[in-house]
Amino acid sequence: MTGTAPITTSVEHRDGIAVLTVGGDIDMSTAPRFEKAIDDVLADDPPTLVIDLTEVTFLGSVGLRLLATANERVVLATANKRIGECGGFAVVAAALATIRPIELTDLNEVFDLYMSLDDALAAMRSKHRLRYPPG
Repeated sequence: MTGTAPITTSVEHRDGIAVLTVGGDIDMSTAPRFEKAIDDVLADDPPTLVIDLTEVTFLGSVGLRLLATANERVVLATANKRIGECGGFAVVAAALATIRPIELTDLNEVFDLYMSLDDALAAMRSKHRLRYPPG
């Protein structure tokens, strides 16, 4: 797409979960800003990251790649933490413009996909809380 307006990004923290909210079109022209927003959030080493695409109107292949890479980075960071700590990654996508490309590429099999931010937060709180090793 050409002539795309810049995307919007914002970050908030909810009970230890970093939420990156994105709006607009994610394509070749806006991907660097999306990537920087992801980098900035992950630099703080959050235990769990939720990327909210509710306000995204177009999700190009570069955006799909950035989601997959963010998931990999969270998984690797979690693997390097102390035993008993567990993190997570999820995406919120409520419109066909975002759900369809994620499902067509089977990324919904790679990371957790939710229809609402509330659903994602509830699931991440219950799935990825601090766990202690047995004994």
